[in-house]
Amino acid sequence: MTLKFTYYIKLLKESKYLLFLNVIEQFFFFLVFLVFARKYSVESYGELITLFTLANVFITLLNFGLPVYLQREIACSKNNISELFSRIISINFLVLIIYLFYTFSYYRIFYFSLSYKLFIVTIVPVYLYSNINILNSVLSGLGKYRIQFFSFLNSRVITILLFLLSAFFLKLSLSYLLAVYSLGFLYQIFLLANKIKKENIGFSLNFNFTELFAVLKLSFPLGMAVIFNYLYDKIDILLISKLTDYSQVGFYNIGYGIYKASSIAFSFLLVSGLTRVSYLSRRKEAVKLFFRKYIVSFLLIGIVITILLFVFSDLLVKLVYSNKFMPSALILKIVSFAVIGLAFNNLTGVILNGLGLYRENMYVTFTGLVINVLLNFIFIPVYGIIAAAVISVLTEYFIFLGDYFFIKQHLK
Repeated sequence: MTLKFTYYIKLLKESKYLLFLNVIEQFFFFLVFLVFARKYSVESYGELITLFTLANVFITLLNFGLPVYLQREIACSKNNISELFSRIISINFLVLIIYLFYTFSYYRIFYFSLSYKLFIVTIVPVYLYSNINILNSVLSGLGKYRIQFFSFLNSRVITILLFLLSAFFLKLSLSYLLAVYSLGFLYQIFLLANKIKKENIGFSLNFNFTELFAVLKLSFPLGMAVIFNYLYDKIDILLISKLTDYSQVGFYNIGYGIYKASSIAFSFLLVSGLTRVSYLSRRKEAVKLFFRKYIVSFLLIGIVITILLFVFSDLLVKLVYSNKFMPSALILKIVSFAVIGLAFNNLTGVILNGLGLYRENMYVTFTGLVINVLLNFIFIPVYGIIAAAVISVLTEYFIFLGDYFFIKQHLK
């Protein structure tokens, strides 16, 4: 028992910068969207969430798993980092053109009634954030979590101060607030790029399509797993917006958002977890030991969070978001039962990726996505956002069981 306790203390110490980063990151996004929720109507908030979801869906479709692939490759081998980094940055540069085309096309077809200006200022920060993920993956692969954290802290503190100043003292409109939000991400990109340069990692745009396709071929299965995982997590927002209305999107997003924010209690362990499993991937017994130690701590954390979210859901929504979002409390009660499943499938997903089982991860997440979409199409028109919440719970546990099956088969 003493050995286990010592292990968890050591794990926490090693991951403290990831913990700090995740806590502050979650608080940053919470504060930004809390301002949006309290400052604007439920319908306006729902419109904003819908456009952000649309942008995130397309940037994830074009992600190709590159950040996770880059982190794993750097963790496994420190050779040719600059060359691989250059190829991935070049791919992401080309992605911008495709991203703009598809998001605009989808917007014109399905959401043309929403403000064009609002559409523009929501898709820009989403693309910038995709570049931040790539830069962070380099530092994570090198184990440079301290450098990563202080670059992040610098940019986030400045951004949130300017954002709050703009919202409450200058009283800027929603579009200008989102512009300030984007500038903060741009500043973080500058800081991270400078830190990576100091690690003697350079990059240059490389448009040799043969080399770029070679990278995509390797990362594609992983990318599909990332895509399917994100889609089953977010597709319900787009379905709710079309099958109900934007107010229901707002109510659902608040409850679901609080539930997802609770993952901060365990998700910080998983960034270093990918690097660690990648290193241990050739030793099955070591991976088994890693799994057993992590799943115990995740179970305990999950039980505590589930109880807290279920018991205090009404109080949380009322105090933080005001009475106008009280329907969100029921959604939070329902999805609180998914916390343990979320923790477990995050862990098993990282292990699959660390073992290089990208295709297996892809199969599971794709099946989960199909089930999620079909059930939402059937039940949202009848039961509304309550159905979406229940289906989210079922999907989380399905993903975990599917991941666990492949891990068990591999580690026999």
